[in-house]
Amino acid sequence: MKSTMKLTLTVLTISICFAFTSKNNDGLSVTYGVCKEDPFQIELKLNSDYTFTYQDFSIRSQKIKVQGTYQIKNNKVQLMTKDSQIEFHDKWKIVDDGTTAKSRKGLTFYTLRKK
Repeated sequence: MKSTMKLTLTVLTISICFAFTSKNNDGLSVTYGVCKEDPFQIELKLNSDYTFTYQDFSIRSQKIKVQGTYQIKNNKVQLMTKDSQIEFHDKWKIVDDGTTAKSRKGLTFYTLRKK
């Protein structure tokens, strides 16, 4: 009787612990960018299915428009695309409760705000 009570109590405790864990496997669903009047038209769109689109028209002769998948780890977003020949800002840090995305590549620093 005593062992049955312990087993029941253990199973109940484990069940309660799993009931309150959250499972957040969804990606972000947000668009970061510069103001509409900015001629560079830099925009990073992250979709909840872990896909992204990124555009950067800051260099007119080398307009960048890529898409692919991304992964998130510790508020850092790594963008991955199949076309590895194009160099772009592929590492972003999400700060300010998700309202700002920051990136640095060489001496170029980008700060994009949530639209």
